[in-house]
Amino acid sequence: MFKKKDIQTTIPDSKKLYDLISMTEKKSSLDYKYWEMKILHQIKNTSSRSEFERNFINLYLLSKNIEKKNKSLKLYYLRNIPRFSEETNIIIMQK
Repeated sequence: MFKKKDIQTTIPDSKKLYDLISMTEKKSSLDYKYWEMKILHQIKNTSSRSEFERNFINLYLLSKNIEKKNKSLKLYYLRNIPRFSEETNIIIMQK
């Protein structure tokens, strides 16, 4: 097991953990914790904008029923609006 802090660092081991997590995407596609781990790594380690955005949307949609998580994602979005496209804006800001 590893902690969230392990994947948030910029050391090579973090990249290995991220690659390991990414290999299980088909099996974990409905697990919001999986998407959370990917996002944590991508925030700290710059990655492609489109991949980050896709992962962020997946995490947001899967955590809709978890009010605290959903609010924190919306807050992150509002603090980083320029990082996202109009499509993400529509998804996040819908009522």
